[in-house]
Amino acid sequence: MHEDVDARIAEVIVGLVRLSRLLPPEDLDNLLGAVAVEVETGMELVEERRLTRRVDGNVVTFPGTRG
Repeated sequence: MHEDVDARIAEVIVGLVRLSRLLPPEDLDNLLGAVAVEVETGMELVEERRLTRRVDGNVVTFPGTRG
């Protein structure tokens, strides 16, 4: 699975390098800005998930009954 993700990332980078030679500088700057926003959004999502409590909890129950 990691190989597939790595290959897709490589394709995106190769595409960006090609576009850097074909697009006017202002258009390339806008494109890179849009990509940077998406990356930042992804990083925020990762951080949010890291800080969110798990639904199943992490409390260990001890044997025996209460009450």
